[in-house]
Amino acid sequence: MGICFLSYTVSDGNLSEILADPALVWRVVEPDDDTAYLHEAGIGRPQSLLSKLFGKPRPVPPVRTLAFSEHELRVLDLDKSWDGLRACLKACAPQAPDFFEGEGPVGTVDIGYGPGLYIRSDHLARIAGSLLAVSEAQLLDALRTTDFTGTYLGDLWARSDDDCRDYLLHNFRDLQAFLRHAARHSLGAVLRFT
Repeated sequence: MGICFLSYTVSDGNLSEILADPALVWRVVEPDDDTAYLHEAGIGRPQSLLSKLFGKPRPVPPVRTLAFSEHELRVLDLDKSWDGLRACLKACAPQAPDFFEGEGPVGTVDIGYGPGLYIRSDHLARIAGSLLAVSEAQLLDALRTTDFTGTYLGDLWARSDDDCRDYLLHNFRDLQAFLRHAARHSLGAVLRFT
């Protein structure tokens, strides 16, 4: 158990649709399973007995979908490394916007530990510009010198052994590949803590 981090590439057009109808966030984070989306959108919920007897039938909202390009829905799974990675990146690139805090919430739809967050493509491109300039050597130096007090799994990061370094580097490489992909294809992202 623990708090894991995932991110998904999404176009600005689809982000606008999601922000207008937050239930659509389930189309991003669970694209192969309609159950959560249909439940959140109120589709298929049985009408109460009192409502059936005394009220009008509840209008059924339309089932909505999103059209994704081939470059959307790329998943970044940082597992539990996200906060250690965040602390190291903050030490390496203090001027960089914080990737993990996003630009804002996607409504109030709980998709794990609270609502998802979003980042539009222009903001994600700025983040990519800063974080892609960080080298593995800089990251490892930050791992050795950063104070991890208050950081999720802080004891792990403070230990800084071979397993810790390998775990952090693996996820750092995945993050950089995700950022390169998003920047190359002018994509934003939906962020999720689970």
